[in-house]
Formats: sequence, C-alpha cells, structure tokens
Amino acid sequence: MRALFLTISILCLLVLNVSSDDKNKEQSNAEIWQQDLSDTFKIEGSDQGIQKVNLKCGSNSMNVMLETEKPFSGVMYTRGSFYKQSEPCFVKPSTQTSRTLEMNFQLDQCQTLKNGELYSNIVVIQNDPELITPGDSAFSLECDFRQPRNLDVEANMQTRDR
Repeated sequence: MRALFLTISILCLLVLNVSSDDKNKEQSNAEIWQQDLSDTFKIEGSDQGIQKVNLKCGSNSMNVMLETEKPFSGVMYTRGSFYKQSEPCFVKPSTQTSRTLEMNFQLDQCQTLKNGELYSNIVVIQNDPELITPGDSAFSLECDFRQPRNLDVEANMQTRDR
C-alpha cells in the first residue's frame, strides 16, 4: 500500500511539473515581441552596376580590378573571407565616391585552390557592406598556367659603335 501511495505521489509531482513547464513555455511565447517590417524594410537589387571586372594573373599572384558605373559603397572579398574582413582577401572602397576596387593576393592566399597549374578562386561583390542582397555578384577566377600564351616582348636598346 505504501509503494502504491509513493508511486501515485511521484506521478502527481511529475504531472504538476510538466503542466507548470507548459505554462512557462506559453508565457514565454506570449511575451515575444513582433513587428511586421514589410513596409519599412525592402531588399532590392542594387542599381550600382558593374562596369568591368578585370583579372590579371601574375607568376605567383592574382589581381582583380572592379570598376562600377556609380560610386560603390560595398565590399569585395574572396569566398570564405567575409568574417575575418582583413586584407588582402577583403577590400573596401577608399572613399565614398570611389568607383574602383582592387584586390591583389598571392596564389597561396585567400582560399585559392590549386589543381596542378590551374589556380582558382571565387570573388564576391557585395553592394551592402553588411548584408547580402539580390543585386550582389560572385565571379569564378582562374589563372591557368597549363596553356602556352602568346606574349609580345619588345625591347629598345642602344648600341655603341666600336
């Protein structure tokens, strides 16, 4: 009889604890502050169009030059470098009226992938310095040293008569 009474008492305590937990959850859910921001916050594509993106492959570096149609206030970075926000893998415009950004990094930096003589990376152009928006862009960069290139070499030399 004592064991039955003890079991019933424990069950009653468990039921009371569970129901008080449910009430606490309901109260905490009722206390959540909510506001519809649909009319005050809009995410739209940027009108800061990209005019030109140029990649120069050096013997041990990549140089990316971005030119925009209007002043650019966003950021340019290699994929995986946003949170560190440190050069050379992350750059900001030098002024508020700047229309160009340049990023120069070594082939063993900024999460550059190497596959034999092919080096690749992804550069993100983010129009807002904090938020990713639909108008942002990402470019795959490749420096391929497997293919021979035609290079014009010109030299001017002065010669002396003997």
